[in-house]
Amino acid sequence: METKPDPREEPMVARDATYYRAPDALRERIRASIAAESFERKEAPRRSPFRWGWAGAVTACAAVGAISWNMALMQSASRDDDVLAREVTAAHVRSLMLPSHLHDVASTDQHTVKPWFEGKIDFAPRVEELADCGFPLEGGRLDYLDGRAVAAMTYRRRLHVVNLFEWPSTQARRDVQLMSVNGYSIARWNDGTLQYWAVSDVAAGDIREFVHCLRGA
Repeated sequence: METKPDPREEPMVARDATYYRAPDALRERIRASIAAESFERKEAPRRSPFRWGWAGAVTACAAVGAISWNMALMQSASRDDDVLAREVTAAHVRSLMLPSHLHDVASTDQHTVKPWFEGKIDFAPRVEELADCGFPLEGGRLDYLDGRAVAAMTYRRRLHVVNLFEWPSTQARRDVQLMSVNGYSIARWNDGTLQYWAVSDVAAGDIREFVHCLRGA
């Protein structure tokens, strides 16, 4: 009769085999490698959204910062324009308060007015005769705007004085802008070399016509 092996008895191979125990350093490296791989598999799905979340937040903050900076620049430029428009209006009003302050050189001839500015300012102003358009030249003077000496040409529109202020510009060419300050009509523009501010108590249509005539001269 065949005898069944006793399961409690240890198999011969297991009993008689020769065992080799790996060095402790190798065992520790294997354990560390397995643990690291397991940790990366578990953590990778959770860390990826975290990294992208921060990247998205940084990008969004940069975009918001750029928009805020551009808006701040635009608001600052607008405030500067408002301040300068009021300064131009004040200079116009001052010129009318005393007849002696309206002209430093009184002449309807551009060849008399323009040479008068030589040596008094560091640029050559534009002087045009616009009598054919209904804006006869009356003269010119020195004035002070935007922290510097400027040229002021005076023209007449019936009973109204039109002051044209000119000084050098470092800005790019700028189209005509019309505005009103305390009831005075103002036009400003820039030809890339000089910037111009025309101001008068004439109607807005008259100041627009003045600018059209001057730019077409």
